[in-house]
Amino acid sequence: MNISFIHTADIHIGKKFNVNFNSGEGKKRRREIWETFDKIIEVCIRNNVEFLLIAGDLVDAKHCTLDDMKRLSSKFSEARNTEIIITTGNRDPYTTYSLYRFIDWPSNVHIIDTTNQIRQIDFADKNLCVFSVGLDLKDKQKERTCLYDIEVNPSNINILLAHGDIFGNDTEDVKIDISRIESKFDYVALGHIHQYTEYSERIIYPGTPEPLDFSEKGQHGIVFCKLDKAGIEKVFVPTAKSRFISKEIFLQQDFSYDKILDIIKFSGDYISASKDYYRIILTGKVDMAIDMNRLKTEASSFFQYIEFVDDYLFHIDYDYWIEENDDNIIGQY
Repeated sequence: MNISFIHTADIHIGKKFNVNFNSGEGKKRRREIWETFDKIIEVCIRNNVEFLLIAGDLVDAKHCTLDDMKRLSSKFSEARNTEIIITTGNRDPYTTYSLYRFIDWPSNVHIIDTTNQIRQIDFADKNLCVFSVGLDLKDKQKERTCLYDIEVNPSNINILLAHGDIFGNDTEDVKIDISRIESKFDYVALGHIHQYTEYSERIIYPGTPEPLDFSEKGQHGIVFCKLDKAGIEKVFVPTAKSRFISKEIFLQQDFSYDKILDIIKFSGDYISASKDYYRIILTGKVDMAIDMNRLKTEASSFFQYIEFVDDYLFHIDYDYWIEENDDNIIGQY
């Protein structure tokens, strides 16, 4: 018997962005994240997906509201034939004041409400066991050592659902020594790293369904799997409505205003410029006579969103400026 599931993580409902968004742009991006979340639920319904695994940071707890949580609950109830298992991450820790506690979740939703011991959820009809432990605040949870004491029945399909860092780059409360437990599980559904990352065929970070800033490059989506004791079939399904794109443009001192404008304009195709988020890094040298502020304002009209990093130098034609200022104090200087 095989099972079908979608593995996602790091959706960050309610996110405040580390980008130079104004209030309108921030609201638009939060709306896009909701739309992608809705799409994930629709995929579950349309494809009769049996399980939806959410590996932490479903919400951004500092900014998520009770109305957001109620909306999540309502949407989950629409996927009544999908069992939804949610563990908590460092951005939505399960604490005394966690909003997860104040919602009447539908019967198909299972919140991992333990942070110091393993929670085991059994689906006997599917021969499946899901193991997880949530994250708490750093001052309460130094390390989740309970992860290493899990005992599994090897005849079951065993899945670990966890939010954490298996590469040893984060704090102790988030670290997971995957080498101590990887052999126990048929699949390890991870969250925390925002790029799609395969540690092995069965140990995966799906990344964020929608990228959150310019550090999150490339395609973003979810993982759809069919799993049994004999093997796994999986496919990465792109879901992102928009991308964050960084491009470096090297300027030369003989480039005219119009040439620089055209280079920026055509740094993205029409479709991409109308929906993606661009950061243009300007390097090299620019003729001092060019009004770069006006140029950047004009270039912005061709993009849904664009920001600039000024890493260029102005080229000064001293002979020209001496001649232009021959009869004033600048020329005398």
